[in-house]
Amino acid sequence: MDTATLSDRLKRIYDLRRANNVHIRKQRLEEIYNAIPEYKRLDDALPDIAMAQVKSFFGKHDVSDTDASTKDSSGSFENKLDDIENCKKLLLAKNGYSEDYLDPVYSCPDCKDTGYTGTERCHCYKTEFMKIIHETSGLNRLTDIHNFSNFDIEYYPDYYIEEGADSTPRDNIRRILNACKEFITHFDDTPDNLLIYGHSGVGKTFLTHCIAGELIKNGHSVIYLTSYQLFDILETKVFRSGELSDMESGILSMLYDCDLLIIDDLGTERINKFTEVQLFALIQERLNGRHSTIISTNLSFDDINNNYSERIFSRLMGNYRLIKLIGNDIRITKAIKENGGRK
Repeated sequence: MDTATLSDRLKRIYDLRRANNVHIRKQRLEEIYNAIPEYKRLDDALPDIAMAQVKSFFGKHDVSDTDASTKDSSGSFENKLDDIENCKKLLLAKNGYSEDYLDPVYSCPDCKDTGYTGTERCHCYKTEFMKIIHETSGLNRLTDIHNFSNFDIEYYPDYYIEEGADSTPRDNIRRILNACKEFITHFDDTPDNLLIYGHSGVGKTFLTHCIAGELIKNGHSVIYLTSYQLFDILETKVFRSGELSDMESGILSMLYDCDLLIIDDLGTERINKFTEVQLFALIQERLNGRHSTIISTNLSFDDINNNYSERIFSRLMGNYRLIKLIGNDIRITKAIKENGGRK
C-alpha cells in the first residue's frame, strides 16, 4: 500500500465516522422532537430570542449608555438561554432520557473523531493504523492459519533426546506451548520478553504468529517485522528520512511503544556498528517502557555473543525468557510425508 492510499484510507475512516455520528445525533433529535413536542418549541424559540437581542442592541439611541445597556441586555439574554437549557434538560429527564442524549456523538471523545489530540496522534488513530498494518502485511491471514489450534506437536519426535537436552522434542514443545499461552494470559499485568531460538525449520516463526494472532484478537497493537525489514526502515529514517513512506513513518512512531514488537530472524540483517547501536537502543527503550518484545533467531548463544555487543547480549540474557525449540526440520519432514515417505 503506497503513501497516498494509506493516507486516503485513514482519512475516509474518520470522515465516515464523523458523518455517521452526525447522522446518529440528527436521528436522536428527530426522535426527541416527535416524542416531546415542547422540546421542539423551545428550540424553535431560540432564533426569535437571538433576533430580539440583536434588535435591542442596535435599537439603543443613547451611545453613552451602550456599554451599560449591552451588559444588562446580555445578562438578560444569557439568563433566558439558561432557563431554556434547564427546561430542556428537565423535559429529557421527565421522559426517561439522559441529559446528554442530544450532545454531539463521538466514537472517540478524546480526539472528537479527528484522530489527533493536539498535535499528537490519538490512541484511536493508532488502533486504526494497526488494523491496516495487520491487514496489508498479511499478518491477519497468516495468523488465521498459524494458530495454536493448528499447531501439530506430532512433527516433534518423541523417540529421542538431543544431546544437552533434558526431554524429547515433543515434551519440550508441550512445555513451550504452555509457556507461550501463559505469556498471553498474563500479558497485560506482567510484561515479559521472549527470545525464541533453535535451528532453521523447527517452528519459531509459526510460534510467533500464534502469539501475535491471539494478542491481536484481544485488541493489542502488534508490530511484526523481520530483522531485515526493521533495520532497513531504521536505516532509511537515519540516512534518507525523506524517502520514508507514510506506512513506514507510522511503524516508526509505534515501534518503541506498541504493545508487542516481534523481530523475526535476528541475524539475517547486515550486522554492523549501526545495526548494533539501533538494536540496543530499541531493546533498552522498550525495556524502560515495560513493553513486551519477542525475538526469534537461528543463532546460538555463542553466535549472539560473538556477533553483537556485550551490552545487547547482556540485555537479552538478563531480561528475556529463553525458549529453545528442538527437533527436526519440519519443512523437510512435511515434504517427505507428502512424498509418501520417500526422501
